[in-house]
Amino acid sequence: MKIEFPDDILKNGHLSEQEFKTQLALFLYQKNLFTLETASHFAELDSYQFQKKLGENKIPMHYTFRDFEDDLNIVNEP
Repeated sequence: MKIEFPDDILKNGHLSEQEFKTQLALFLYQKNLFTLETASHFAELDSYQFQKKLGENKIPMHYTFRDFEDDLNIVNEP
């Protein structure tokens, strides 16, 4: 699917195309509609860069107790 926005919308918002994609990805991640992987891919950023953007925008990462358990299991694997 391709969505096109008139250039003046981005210009009026003082956003580049990249900044617009990043802001949209941040919004959709915050609303739990995108995973970290999907959001970073959509924003064309690597996972670390996207996490940095989350911090800059004071958006908490989605990290559940289940995620914590999975991480512990990986660390504790022989």
